[in-house]
Amino acid sequence: MGGGRVKVVLGALVALLALAAIVVLGRDLPPPRTVIFAAGGEGGGYWRIAERYRFLLSRDGIEVTLLETGGSVDNARLLADGEAQVALLQGGVEPIEGDDVPRIEALGAVFLEPLLIFARADAPPPGNPALWEGLRIAAGGEGSGTRAAWRAFERAAGLSAAANALVPLGGEDAAQALLAGEADLVFYVAPLEAPYLRTLHDSDLAETLALEHAAAISRRLDQSRVLTLPAGAVSLDPVIPAEDAPLLAMVARLAAAEGLHPALVNRLVLAARRIHGGRSVISDEGDFPSVEHASLPVGDQARELIETGPSPLARFLPWWIAAQLNRVLLLVVPVAVLVIPLMRAAPAIYAWRMRSRVYRHYDTILELDAEAAGTRAADRLQEIYDRLRKIDLQIAALKLPLTYREYAYTARLHVDLVRKRVARRLQRALDAAAGGAGFGEGSHEDDRERDGETADAAEDARADAAGDVGAGPPLR
Repeated sequence: MGGGRVKVVLGALVALLALAAIVVLGRDLPPPRTVIFAAGGEGGGYWRIAERYRFLLSRDGIEVTLLETGGSVDNARLLADGEAQVALLQGGVEPIEGDDVPRIEALGAVFLEPLLIFARADAPPPGNPALWEGLRIAAGGEGSGTRAAWRAFERAAGLSAAANALVPLGGEDAAQALLAGEADLVFYVAPLEAPYLRTLHDSDLAETLALEHAAAISRRLDQSRVLTLPAGAVSLDPVIPAEDAPLLAMVARLAAAEGLHPALVNRLVLAARRIHGGRSVISDEGDFPSVEHASLPVGDQARELIETGPSPLARFLPWWIAAQLNRVLLLVVPVAVLVIPLMRAAPAIYAWRMRSRVYRHYDTILELDAEAAGTRAADRLQEIYDRLRKIDLQIAALKLPLTYREYAYTARLHVDLVRKRVARRLQRALDAAAGGAGFGEGSHEDDRERDGETADAAEDARADAAGDVGAGPPLR
């Protein structure tokens, strides 16, 4: 019955933990219905990708507001300021850090962005970028990810910042500037399907510059990889490029401020799996999203979704509940690992605790029994008898569950057995004192006491077996 009582108590504890989890869940279980997505320039490559996220999340009732920005650097600033909740960050663009700035996490590395350079077909510069000088280069506006990538590329190539003039244009504007002769080079970090790239591919006035020493430049350019762009990767009619070509590429990340609602994290990561998980001309199926090369901390929930996919609970529960439960399981599972063994061990621990309340008196009982057997003083025997009586009352007063009352009754029988033995020795001590000799007076009496010890022991044994104390001592 005691073990059952413990199980009830522990069951109630588990129920309280579950109730606490429900309270936490209930407080913010309903997901936000809007999310602000920093999407770059309207019509650009990032904007088109963000539109795909908007479409997929709209099917779950989440409205994605696309925020037009100047590019990845602007996206990072908006995340830091709290004006955007989600953004695409180009490889090489790091979030803003500071004591008052929220921590930015990656929801995964999501795709590779080719680093592409276009030149006028009638006056192409050298393929070695270290030789560029006096060129007008359209490398994105100030604050754009393209401008940040150009500065990194410039340093990797060993170019002086003053060697060339930068034209603050990007996207379609940069393409038109090149075709109009207002720029000599256009520098892009963009998806191959970006619409403004098609403008340049389709024109006889522009051509892709074959970059020399790409591997050496990549060694000096953080977060870059050298790939092989297959012939016909962009178009098979006409064939663009005409032959396999080395390609520098940067790793783009989907980033969010720490603390984004878990339901939104769930939808965004699963959308990333659908948008970026397929095969492309520069990546294999399943390469993205990835926790590798993110260069930002990846949250636990995003990592789990990338590596293992959606929870099986999503088959039976609404997605926004399953997403929340996944987070709670990260807390509940460790607690269960501790509670379940404790529940198994609790009955044994409880039983030991109940028995110990009785057994702790046995050391004193044994000491008093041994002392009584070795003393002849009536006063000391009376004290021992009184202490045994007090111990008996203490054990009788113990409030024990019915299952463990037998231990108290057994202990009281043992106390009573020792009390009877002490009572008989006390009676003999009093009788001897009344006869005038006492236990220790004269050698004749000593010899008689020693001769009678064996008989006394036999008498104690017979009395213990009979359970009879006789008249008992005249207790004082």
